[in-house]
Amino acid sequence: MEDLTKLREAIDAIDGRLLDLLNERARFAQEIGRIKERNGAPVYAAGRAEQLMRRLVERSAGPLEEQAIRAIYREIMSASLALEKDTVIACEGCVAGRTHFAAKQQFGASVRYTFHDNPADLFEAATSGKADCAVIPSGEEGPDTTVLELLMTSDAQLASQIVLGGEEGSRRARYFVLGKALNARSGDDQTALLFHLTDHPGALASALEPFRGAGVNVISIHSRPAAGSGLHLFLEVEGHAGDESLLRAVNLLGERGFSPKVCGSYPRMR
Repeated sequence: MEDLTKLREAIDAIDGRLLDLLNERARFAQEIGRIKERNGAPVYAAGRAEQLMRRLVERSAGPLEEQAIRAIYREIMSASLALEKDTVIACEGCVAGRTHFAAKQQFGASVRYTFHDNPADLFEAATSGKADCAVIPSGEEGPDTTVLELLMTSDAQLASQIVLGGEEGSRRARYFVLGKALNARSGDDQTALLFHLTDHPGALASALEPFRGAGVNVISIHSRPAAGSGLHLFLEVEGHAGDESLLRAVNLLGERGFSPKVCGSYPRMR
């Protein structure tokens, strides 16, 4: 019993030090929030958040595993975001729905959530400042036609992705986070590109050739019928939109008569 008491006293002492450090961290977060507000910078930086998570996981000597580290720091970062400003995350659907659940896996419980039925309202919330970010589901075949049309015409950028692992035979579910600006590099990124593809033989091969020529790896290809005719081609490729190789591929696409739109760069899922 004495050993148990001593162990509990040691944990109590550690908890006290942790609380002091968390409050010190929170004060720094508040100052960062004030600087961001003055500079007009977005409160949520997906690349920075993922860099922090990866660094902590690599630094840990155990026994905490990656999932536990991410869960703990998700809530620490959520509390920090709420202190920086009244952080609002717009979600498709309703309270306690699937998208809300996915959003909380990324942003935690301390931020404020709003709910919208119409994808256009989510895009509007993300780009107008009504929300700091918005979360939309993406099907197995990529975003649906409505979302692709909105990406084509909106200033919104894909800022992050959320992938929930399938449990008990359920399928993996993927969601995108919408933001207002292109992310800075995280060190391990992928980029989404969207362009219209006419319906003629060899069009897809012609669209993919510039990536091979520039040495850019294509991760995924999804197509949806476009309004009127042809297809929307949604590609995800390795690298950041500012990488020299990807810029070269985009230039080559332009030379072939395509006009690709960069829809965002965001950390790759490991």
